[in-house]
Amino acid sequence: MKKLLLLLAIGSAGYYYYTTQYASVSASVDSYQALLKKVETTPVTREEVKMGANELAHFLCTGSPVVSSSECLNKYANYKEMCESRIFGGAPDTYSRKDEVIAVAKNYRTCVGII
Repeated sequence: MKKLLLLLAIGSAGYYYYTTQYASVSASVDSYQALLKKVETTPVTREEVKMGANELAHFLCTGSPVVSSSECLNKYANYKEMCESRIFGGAPDTYSRKDEVIAVAKNYRTCVGII
């Protein structure tokens, strides 16, 4: 009976370790906030950071009370490709710190003209 309980405890601990370590790696990044949450536990790729920065820029354009969203989105569309190549061209393949991701997103926002 003790061996069965021990085996059950080991199995449960293994399952818990798997779900906390490996299940979060496959979590999709669909917003800037999800990106920041993911980078706290696992490294994120350059493509995930690029997508998160684009999501943030789009969100800030559509939610800005200062500038009209159509004006902001037009400016964003004009500069998007150039800024992606400037900011992400020589960027590392992965990011493992939240402050790195925030800094890259800020540089991208500034480049596309969304402050």
